[in-house]
Amino acid sequence: MLFHYEIERIRRDQPYTMLVNHFHDHYEIYYLLSGKRNYFIQDRVYAMQEGDLVFIDKHTLHKTLDANDRPHERILINFEERWLAMKDDETYAIALSPFHPKHYIVSLSGANRTLVENLLFSLLREKQQEQLGWELNSKALLTQLLIFCSRLMDQPGTLDEHPQAYNPKIFEIVTYINEHFSERLTLTLISEKFHISPSYFCRSFKDTIGFSFVEYLNNLRIREAQRLLRETKLKVIHIAEQAGFDSVAHFGRVFKQVTSQTPLECRKMMHLSL
Repeated sequence: MLFHYEIERIRRDQPYTMLVNHFHDHYEIYYLLSGKRNYFIQDRVYAMQEGDLVFIDKHTLHKTLDANDRPHERILINFEERWLAMKDDETYAIALSPFHPKHYIVSLSGANRTLVENLLFSLLREKQQEQLGWELNSKALLTQLLIFCSRLMDQPGTLDEHPQAYNPKIFEIVTYINEHFSERLTLTLISEKFHISPSYFCRSFKDTIGFSFVEYLNNLRIREAQRLLRETKLKVIHIAEQAGFDSVAHFGRVFKQVTSQTPLECRKMMHLSL
């Protein structure tokens, strides 16, 4: 089934951390209605408060984590670029600009927060009721949301650095892994290079970003493999090597585990969606 557009509102009263290691080829908007969350994006964990709006670009690794035991409620939108059906590349560039700054999170308050929440609640009603023209009106509402946020983010001071859940040693290691994931990386190598015990590293890495070391490394490598499947005609054995896997068999197992597809199935699906 081809994916186009989804929106949902969920309240969780118990501690919750995303179980799925997450990156995808569509756009995501996350709005925290209440509570607190930690949000890992790319190479940092951000401390989120209610009223925070997050824009996740395509192929960006991300995961939400517990900040405390308090309940939280959020609205999540996922959509494909083509679902908006813009008339040209310039229009797309304007509408999708909130996904492309170096900062991912906008903190809303006052009239700005009210306006954004009204748009989000209208989008929820359209999807729940699915009355005549709901999809067309949803596109209009989502476009209005994106344009408003584009203008807001363009104002000086809007994108000041958001508070981070800070662990400098772990984030130093994360940056290193991001830059060297295609090379041979082992727990022993990382521990020796950064003068940290393997047990402390594994525990701190998982507690800080929500991924184990192996999970995180595999996600980076599979994301790179998907890019190569999408953008090149390389054989799978060469893609496995360039993504950092020692064998094509291991690559195939991890790829299926992360994406629920084989590499060839993924390449075929990508071509069908073009």
